[in-house]
Amino acid sequence: MSTTTTATAEIPAGRAQADPQRATRAEPCGSVGGVPVFGWGQAPPYLRTQTQLGRERLKRADGQQPLAYLRTRDYGDVPLYDPAGAVKMKPLGSKTKAAMRRRRTCPRCGKVRTYVVRRQCGVCDRKAQRTREREQARTCWDCREVFPRPLPKTHHRCGGCRRKQLAELRRRAVEWVERVTVCAGQDCSVKLVTKKEARDRQRQQGLRWGSWSRAAHWPLRCPPCTAAEAQQQAEHRARWEQEERERQEAARRADRERVRWAAEALADPDVVVLDTESTGLHGTARIVEIAVLSPSGGVLLDTLVDPGEPIPEAASEIHGITTAMVAGAPTFSQVLPDLERALEGRRCLIYNDVYDLGRLRHELTLHHLDQTAGAAAGQAAPAAAAQEMREQALDAARARAEAWVDALNVEDVMIPYSDWVGDWNDYWGNNQWQPLPGGHRAADDCRAVLDCLRAMGNGRESEFSAGGS
Repeated sequence: MSTTTTATAEIPAGRAQADPQRATRAEPCGSVGGVPVFGWGQAPPYLRTQTQLGRERLKRADGQQPLAYLRTRDYGDVPLYDPAGAVKMKPLGSKTKAAMRRRRTCPRCGKVRTYVVRRQCGVCDRKAQRTREREQARTCWDCREVFPRPLPKTHHRCGGCRRKQLAELRRRAVEWVERVTVCAGQDCSVKLVTKKEARDRQRQQGLRWGSWSRAAHWPLRCPPCTAAEAQQQAEHRARWEQEERERQEAARRADRERVRWAAEALADPDVVVLDTESTGLHGTARIVEIAVLSPSGGVLLDTLVDPGEPIPEAASEIHGITTAMVAGAPTFSQVLPDLERALEGRRCLIYNDVYDLGRLRHELTLHHLDQTAGAAAGQAAPAAAAQEMREQALDAARARAEAWVDALNVEDVMIPYSDWVGDWNDYWGNNQWQPLPGGHRAADDCRAVLDCLRAMGNGRESEFSAGGS
């Protein structure tokens, strides 16, 4: 096998070479390691790429140095080799040849093609396409019935469907003439255009599709109806403008009410802010931390809570509370008296109260169930009676938890704050809910809620500190 180490010894410099197959068609556009690089179609025609050599199934360029490169947009600089310097390929085995033949055999006509056949060869595909076209030419576009002969190309319908189509076109033509010749005003029958003009207009536009347009100089309404239409539009515009002014005024009043609500909450000594952290977002998630703060930032309650189960890593990555941190912490039942004292007789503000109240409701249900189980300990009962007692205890625990939550004076902060921000969402048709900019710890989130209230209150807490209005 011969190899070539220098490109200049094999590739001539121009077209004056005696052998045109070995002559370059243009000057190289660059070089790579001393080997010239040609643009598309500019390299000597006798050179081949590795893929072209392999496609011929005769030779391969193993060990041969490239004589030139072909610059392409998608594959970069592709090396070019001399076919005379390449080695012949090893003959293919009978199994390989049979497999290649099967891949190139059309399953429909059984002929062997020069390319891999996927579903059917190109000849069969074109025959099938012509068959479909001939069948489509014999198929009525309305009833989809196939006829022995091709249908007219102008309408592609059988006789019955064509008669129905023409009858429909005539009906629509008559309706259009009746509509354009009479004033479009309500209950007005004044003639504005003659039927002869309307039919002439139809003939000019053709009757094929049954759709016609009015002439530009034809009036749509008579003068009295035109004046009445203008007056009606003016009334509609005035009504819309009045409704828009009322809507804007209502929005301004709502903004002022939100500012007043936030300022009053900050100035009210009976207001507290509550937040919880839990083991997840599912319905049975347990509380792992709870905090209650006053509007001034004073801590009324801030404690970790032992949930009685491991804290998932996904939840720990959010709030940073791990199972080791809550080891030895009080349970919710132990924290409940302090929580009741902190919330007694106060307005409780919560950011997204649906979630936090759901966690409190679940913990209270478990708390009352534990109390019921402790009271029933040592009482022997049949299995059926024990199951009935458990169901009754669960219903009673849920009812007591619901009563405890309903007794709270809870106000949500997320909805007023999101409306105050005013990030409108076209998909939901309301303002986008704003995430709480806290640190995902209960006390930090309470302070973030107070920051939201201060931003909404706009420094007007002093106006309501002594009950002013």
